[in-house]
Amino acid sequence: MDDLLGLYNDNHNAKIQLFRERKIKAKAIFNIKEISKKTAYDFISKYHYLGEAKFFCIFAYGLFINDTIVGSSTYSNPQGISTLKSWFGYNNSNQSILELSRLCMLPNLNGTNATSYLLSNSIRKLKQKSIEAVITLADSSRHIGSIYQICNFKYYGLTDKKTDFFCINGKKNPRGKTRNLEGVWLPRTVKHRYCFLLNKRLKILLKEQEKPTCKSTLEKKCCNNTNIVFDKRFNKHYTCPVCNNNIKEILSCKEGR
Repeated sequence: MDDLLGLYNDNHNAKIQLFRERKIKAKAIFNIKEISKKTAYDFISKYHYLGEAKFFCIFAYGLFINDTIVGSSTYSNPQGISTLKSWFGYNNSNQSILELSRLCMLPNLNGTNATSYLLSNSIRKLKQKSIEAVITLADSSRHIGSIYQICNFKYYGLTDKKTDFFCINGKKNPRGKTRNLEGVWLPRTVKHRYCFLLNKRLKILLKEQEKPTCKSTLEKKCCNNTNIVFDKRFNKHYTCPVCNNNIKEILSCKEGR
């Protein structure tokens, strides 16, 4: 059985290598189909840089070689209470606008057009579900959203500058006043805004802008790459919650380090 599995994987790897060398086209080896949320999460939690971080999902699609999943794209209701209103003037009950929540490939397919093949073709399938548009955000500290530019998304500038409060108990932006809560306020990373219109007559309220280039990538301002943040209210240092996905006090750290 192990020998058969090894031959099966070798066959897939051989096809991927031929594809990487542009000796065969994407449509010759890949097929795309709707998958369960669990199948998408299992794949994405293993290969996406956010790891096991939870995400919302309404529709999920898988990129397959035969019956083996090698990529996934997921779509959710847009996050943020004012997102639909600011983009389209819609209220939050609208279900015709989706947000690309995850796009993930098998590592040896990164840097190939398999990603754009999955994204563009899964969006086409959403048109059959009466979806009018897909929006997405690209973290400006990581990338500019080149894949969205390749797939003909339109660009609508950066999100507004905001701050988040990270509480020592692990909560982010807890309800109520934070004056007596231990934690730290940090600037939120601004994100590039993109949209792909399935309904070409849909009006977008935001102003379309010139697409960013690689020189537009911004540095993180959470901890200036020190991995240490400081709360002057309580005179305490913490591990950077943005870089570590958690926050804890650093007892041995002195101010100004």
